Amino acid sequence: MNDYSEHIAIIGGGIAGLSLGCFLLRKDIQPIIFERSSQIREGGAGISISPNAINLLDKINLKESLSNEGFFPEKINFLDEDQPITSIDSRVCCISREKLVTILYKKFIELGGRIIFDHEYVSFDSDNKILNFKNDQSYKVLHLAACDGIKSKIRDDFFDTGKPVYSGYSAWRCIGHNPQKDAYLQLSSNKHLVLYPITNSLSSFVGCIKTTKENNESWIAEGSIDELVQDIGFMSENHKETVHSSNKFFRWGIYTRPLLKKYFAKNISLFGDAAHPIVPFLGQGGCLAIEDGYSFAKLLSDIGNLEDTQNRYERIRKPRVKMITRLSKEQALHNHISNPLLKKTRNFLMSKTPIIDKQMDRIYKFNL
Repeated sequence: MNDYSEHIAIIGGGIAGLSLGCFLLRKDIQPIIFERSSQIREGGAGISISPNAINLLDKINLKESLSNEGFFPEKINFLDEDQPITSIDSRVCCISREKLVTILYKKFIELGGRIIFDHEYVSFDSDNKILNFKNDQSYKVLHLAACDGIKSKIRDDFFDTGKPVYSGYSAWRCIGHNPQKDAYLQLSSNKHLVLYPITNSLSSFVGCIKTTKENNESWIAEGSIDELVQDIGFMSENHKETVHSSNKFFRWGIYTRPLLKKYFAKNISLFGDAAHPIVPFLGQGGCLAIEDGYSFAKLLSDIGNLEDTQNRYERIRKPRVKMITRLSKEQALHNHISNPLLKKTRNFLMSKTPIIDKQMDRIYKFNL
């Protein structure tokens, strides 16, 4: 039996697990991360980090790393098909998920953290706090932090989660050469396309379509450019440039799960997608995971008791997650409007009122 009885055991070395680990270490709380892969790695995709998460990463001195490795677009341009609606100043950092995970990993190691690789979670004895892995290794731990993603086995083992339900949306993604300084959001009937720069020469493309075809909920299922073009249809020139310069294309179905009634059980707490998988229409999945880790670490440092921390963590996080989940679902409806009169009304409100900035302010405002 391996003894880590003074450590919070984190399952998963992705954005949720690494950010939680960093925030715990900054509060002099000892974590240990268990990662099923043989190394830290992340799929080739872009991610946008908004001020609610940037400000928290700045507390562990990572804002400069984000600036060096990512890209801060100057504007976000909104299009109706290829016709401009409006543009706003951008407040987000766009970066590849791989680079973000690498930045978090380096910070975690710099702070004195340890990751144990090739450990795939099998079970947890929550009474005796014993973790068991597929390689027949067992560990005595202080607490279990589930950061094992949207298909969390820990969540399924200990929480009443319900089955995933197809949302009616599927998506394509790719990364291609496009030296844009701005981000673009193309709104169309039953689809929307997102484009944002992640370096000086590369941009990330995501296309979400409303369809009855239930694609697998897989982040790594590849498709062809011909299939993408057939599914997506019309693309603005900037979106098209990125797609046609890419050589790998991925598609996945977007599924929803019921909001959990509890974010914790005896000696177990949930974080990120394991706690609250969310549709991606506001780009807040990774940001919420970072908020989770910061909140839990700060509360535990302030309170000093794990059970009280769990209760307080849940009371703080659930209302915000519920609000952003609702706004994300509503955003898909607004993006995909097909009725000409409703489209005209939407475009008028976006161009002539501060409705976009007000919603962004609501999402980006985070205080604990």
